[in-house]
Amino acid sequence: MVMEKTQIDDINAQILKLRTALPIWGVEANDLVELAQNAERAAIQVDERTMQRVRGLIETTTGWHNTLLYWEEQDAAPALSADIRVLRGSLDAMRTEVSAATGMFPS
Repeated sequence: MVMEKTQIDDINAQILKLRTALPIWGVEANDLVELAQNAERAAIQVDERTMQRVRGLIETTTGWHNTLLYWEEQDAAPALSADIRVLRGSLDAMRTEVSAATGMFPS
């Protein structure tokens, strides 16, 4: 089934929001990775506030990942499909980085 124009317009609007958020989440992910590395070197536990940041970022990016996967399954134009795949790839890389950082937190 071909996507309707209103659905495409909505997806494009959501993609703009996602493109605005990705750099912010990237900075947050980098901060969390740095905190994890410092905590690992110092063998100190990470405070609950930091863990809440980690969980929040993972939840948000997982939600967007699932949304992007859903959009990929729709019958979108090739350019929109490519856009969605690129965004999902960026998001997945960030999620992997944050997950790896969490594994570095001393327990």
